[in-house]
Amino acid sequence: MTDQDSDFIDLKEILSIIRRQARLIVLTVIVALAIAFFHLTQATSQYTATTLLMVDPQGKNVLDLETGTTSSQADNARLESEVEILKSDSLALTTIQTQELYLTDEYGPSFGITDKLRAALGMDVNELPTGEDLLQSTLGKFNDSLSVRRRGLTYLIAVSATSESPQRAADIANAHAQNYIAQQVTSKVDSSLSARDVIQNQLAQARATLANTDGALEDYIDQNLSRLESEIGSDRISQLRGDLTAMNQQLDMARASQTAARQALANQNYDELAQQVGDAALARLNQQREALQRRLAGTEAGTAEAIDLASGLAQIEDQLQSQAQAAVSDLDMSIRSYQDEGTTIRGAIRDEVLASNLSPETLAEIYSLQQEAQIAQRQYDTLLSRMRDIETQALVQIADSRIVSEALPPRNASFPNKKLELALALVAGLGIGVAIAFANEYFFGGVVSASQLANIIPLRVAAVIPKVQQGTNELSVADRLVDEPMSMIAESFRRLRATIDLQVPDKPGEGKVIMVTSSIPAEGKSTDALSLARTYAIAGKRTLLIDGDLRKPSQHKLIGAEPQHGLLEYLIDGNSSEHSTGEFYDADPKTPLGIMMGKRRSNVPTDAPLQSAAFEELIKNARKALDVIIIDTAPLVPVVDARYIAPMADAVVVCVRYGVTNQSDLRTCYEQLTDSVRQGTAMVSVLNCHEGQEKSYRYTGYYS
Repeated sequence: MTDQDSDFIDLKEILSIIRRQARLIVLTVIVALAIAFFHLTQATSQYTATTLLMVDPQGKNVLDLETGTTSSQADNARLESEVEILKSDSLALTTIQTQELYLTDEYGPSFGITDKLRAALGMDVNELPTGEDLLQSTLGKFNDSLSVRRRGLTYLIAVSATSESPQRAADIANAHAQNYIAQQVTSKVDSSLSARDVIQNQLAQARATLANTDGALEDYIDQNLSRLESEIGSDRISQLRGDLTAMNQQLDMARASQTAARQALANQNYDELAQQVGDAALARLNQQREALQRRLAGTEAGTAEAIDLASGLAQIEDQLQSQAQAAVSDLDMSIRSYQDEGTTIRGAIRDEVLASNLSPETLAEIYSLQQEAQIAQRQYDTLLSRMRDIETQALVQIADSRIVSEALPPRNASFPNKKLELALALVAGLGIGVAIAFANEYFFGGVVSASQLANIIPLRVAAVIPKVQQGTNELSVADRLVDEPMSMIAESFRRLRATIDLQVPDKPGEGKVIMVTSSIPAEGKSTDALSLARTYAIAGKRTLLIDGDLRKPSQHKLIGAEPQHGLLEYLIDGNSSEHSTGEFYDADPKTPLGIMMGKRRSNVPTDAPLQSAAFEELIKNARKALDVIIIDTAPLVPVVDARYIAPMADAVVVCVRYGVTNQSDLRTCYEQLTDSVRQGTAMVSVLNCHEGQEKSYRYTGYYS
């Protein structure tokens, strides 16, 4: 088949295929319409309600009324993001909870068809899902019923909900939109509060930095006071330095007294405490306490005097504790006073130093410390101001979206659309029917025309053998070639012979080998091999027919002969054995044709004999002595025998039975042939329409 033939669309052939497969197409359409009609009668009506949302892609800020400009690309990205948020599971769960959809029959747990059948039969029904399974089941049903789409290139987003109840569909659509808006406000507030928390952490660090930088200059002056005093040469600084030294000494003494006083107070050693703070009243109270303790120790317990003494002792201890704490507090105030005085002296020293003439190196060091302090101050002020702004913004957040059209309960069902569904079923049925028809014609069904055969495997169809019923007195249909030489079947095999001769011209002194095979058993290859061999013999060619189907030889049956031994025994035992070619060779009773036959089915593997030197020698000698050698082989798909014969052939005839041969097997046969034959080997196909003697083509027959 040429490239032009493969590219040409034969409308007549297409129409003939449709006509042949009309029943299958009509049946497919009827099935499609029946399924659609059944679905329409059983389907539950669904109603769809839609809520429209308007989204402001720039974002709304009550504290900043100025609106900026954004690009269309940014607006599209923002709107697509909002669509995905509306589709999110978290928002869906919120709507499910607010509407309590998990309690409804439509969205809640339900029994499946299997559970209903089990209940009808009185069997145990599976338990309803609980916990996470129930949540996932309800969420899946809700997502299936929800649709979120942007309306073209506008800022509108349509939120549609589908339900068995019109009112519920509207409620779900409106609730989902409202939850989205509420979640949007919550998200903005949470974002502001998160930013505030981040700034608070930075503010604490800035406060610590500010404190460090504020004391850095004083520390620098304290550490370098001697050098600065000598560098400036000011009596005022010397005086202030002396005052600071005296104040520090007093502060150290006060701190030591404070430590000792606190330790004495903790140990209730009031004498030590009075000595540290220099409080005579506290010492007298402690003396009174000790005197009462001595008197109480010498008084009999339980007497009126003992009771009075104990009461007086308790009062004095309370006064003593209060007086001691007051004394410690006075000491703390003295320390703070010393610290304030030290701060004042240091400030005076700093002012005096900054007002004096300093060296460039000292000025650079002081300037660096001052700049760091100013920077820390500005950072602290900026963070504090920004935190206050964010806290205010979190209190006045509003949504960037609003509902512009609430959903109303729909009047008409959105599903099923009866007219549309029936029309689609009709179109789908026609399309599927035609597709099945062509698939059955070209892939699954049997071969029913020469053009179809040429489309399946790229081999020239050399002949189409007409359908012929075998006569009662005929051993095979091949007898018609002799008994009725002018019949259509005889002409078909002569056409096959002519095609082979054109592709494989005769060579003087060398006979041609023609292999006749098929993809599966019972395709008429043995009859075709005998018929083709008889046409050559009748034409005056010295012809030999070899029954190479060692698994299931049949040529002896077609000519009515009973050989003593077969080709298999000859090949297994060798040409020097007790078997000779005369025991399985016979002449055709109707033509001058020689036939090498088989005796019985093989009970051993037959691929080895076909690869033996005896078989190669047999073919080699036959080429020298004869004009045409035709080998009837086993089918290619079930067994491998023919693959070892194919390299010896000059031409291969693939027999295909009308309406029976599986197209997959036929393609496999062709692939195996192309892998096995020599390059340049002629290959043709034959479509057999005549009735064979055996209609079974099971593979198992070639293995037993």
